[in-house]
Amino acid sequence: MAHMIDTSTGQAAIAYVGDAPWHKLGQRLTRGADLDTWRREAGLAYSVERTPVLFQRAHAGASDRIEAMAGRDVLYRSDTGAALSVVATDYRVVQPGEVLEFFGKLADLGGFSLETAGVLAEGRRVWGLAKVSDGAPVIGHDVVRPYVLLATSYDGTMATVAKFTTVRVVCHNTLTMAAGAAGMGQTEADKTEGAVVQCVRVPHVQKFDGEAVRQQLGIVASVWERWLVDARLLAEVPVSEAQADNFMTDLLLSIQATPKGKAVRDVRASRGYKRLMDLFGGEQIGADLCGTSSAWALLNAVTDYVDHERGRTDDTRMASAWFGAGEGLKLRAWDAVRELAVKAGALSEAAI
Repeated sequence: MAHMIDTSTGQAAIAYVGDAPWHKLGQRLTRGADLDTWRREAGLAYSVERTPVLFQRAHAGASDRIEAMAGRDVLYRSDTGAALSVVATDYRVVQPGEVLEFFGKLADLGGFSLETAGVLAEGRRVWGLAKVSDGAPVIGHDVVRPYVLLATSYDGTMATVAKFTTVRVVCHNTLTMAAGAAGMGQTEADKTEGAVVQCVRVPHVQKFDGEAVRQQLGIVASVWERWLVDARLLAEVPVSEAQADNFMTDLLLSIQATPKGKAVRDVRASRGYKRLMDLFGGEQIGADLCGTSSAWALLNAVTDYVDHERGRTDDTRMASAWFGAGEGLKLRAWDAVRELAVKAGALSEAAI
């Protein structure tokens, strides 16, 4: 992630409270700092502007002239003037200031505190993360904390996303607090007025309504409490090496693309499978806290792999783990370990 943090203004565009991030970049703020301070120190003190796409076209026997391309605008930063992308004219921009205001309203509700915010990829993405509470242990001293994440893009690569996510303190692994399709995209429940969901995606053809999103997320303790109950049950479900083998094999097969007419590759021969089994076997961060033989340890092996090892660079890994294929893989693992818990009798089938 360090390489994704914007430095185009001469300062790392990230601010935080508490301990410094692993990359040691950014500005440390005191908890409770006002939004103007966050805006300045997190590099969010700019707006995203738009202008028509212009091009030069030469006509036979006539001088060149500048024309506007119909239906297309360039988005650019007001502070540096840097172009961010070319988008359709109906592309709805969520300004950096709106991201901070979203968290400001959460703080007013009580129980929420902005913990990290910043700019990524030279301004093409902005994001913020607010802590819901100090968290609680799943087992022993293995503490997990709940957060609300809001992120948006200015290059069309992602919708505006607001979701609950958990962070495992010992390793900073993340997992969207969702089951099934709720974290994978907009569901029918997402579209229902007043529905409480764990993840809301607002396409850029729609207007972002922070108040409506907060209501959809159902900013209530029950979301976190339900997740914690399930996680604690997972910590009590024993998993044998043979079960782990089948679990990892099925998980990798679910995302393996096989060209038409070719045999399915043996995923057990893949580097990913071997690494996942090693992580489950005790090499994951925090193995001394969660052990090496439970459904919770099995889930943590997957989140450790996705957040810290899967992908070629820190940049692609972070983007995938939070918003892309990595997030999808973690959610598949979450569903699969809960199915294990159902088979073991630790979780009712109605809870899936």
